[in-house]
Amino acid sequence: MMRPRTTGHLSDSSAQTEPPAPSSSDIGTSIGQALLALVVVVEGKPSAGPAVKAYQTAIRRKGEEAAAAGGSEAMQEALRVMIDADPDRAQQRDRIVRKAWADLPGWPA
Repeated sequence: MMRPRTTGHLSDSSAQTEPPAPSSSDIGTSIGQALLALVVVVEGKPSAGPAVKAYQTAIRRKGEEAAAAGGSEAMQEALRVMIDADPDRAQQRDRIVRKAWADLPGWPA
């Protein structure tokens, strides 16, 4: 006597669906949280030195990630998340990010 197949549904590729791609807002939110962690460190330091340069480079990379994954919309969302975290420090944080992202594609000059 033959056993019935019970795992056929697992190999059926039509039953499997890929998760939806994250939106620009989702991308911007996750990058914004990482950006916030970097900017918090930089905002309390002098504006020169190798450590600050390293953080500015990391901030720039976050901008590049946002631009590649979701364009200027994701970049704006990342900036918004970072600024909304502490409105009292919004100007200083905005200045730090704009300096690091100055010539990134999709970012206003």
